[in-house]
Parts: sequence; C-alpha cells; structure tokens
Amino acid sequence: MAEREPLSPARRRQLVVGLAVGVIVGLIVSVWTGFWLWLATGAVVGLAAGAIMKPPGDDERPTRP
Repeated sequence: MAEREPLSPARRRQLVVGLAVGVIVGLIVSVWTGFWLWLATGAVVGLAAGAIMKPPGDDERPTRP
C-alpha cells in the first residue's frame, strides 16, 4: 500500500476555509429559501472545493523522487 503524506498546514487551512465558506453560503441560501438542507449542501460543496483546489505555494515544493 502506498504511503500517505500528512496534510500540510496550507492544505489543512484550505479545507477549513472551504468548509467555512460553504457553511456560510449554505446558511444564507437556507434562510433565503426556507429550505434547511441547503446548509448541508453548502458544507459539502465547500469541503469538496477545498479538497480539489491546490493551496497557494504548492508549486514551490520540491518533488519527491
């Protein structure tokens, strides 16, 4: 099984920011529409966006041989 590298602080921060933005947007849309499941949808989309996006500064990291 391949070794998994631990999350870098920038990557972890990216996930937290994505989750926070998703929850805030989901909360706003849920209040606006009156449908509370938008909160969960916003959280999931924010977490997915945070996981997919590459944090700034990852290009300067040396590659492993």
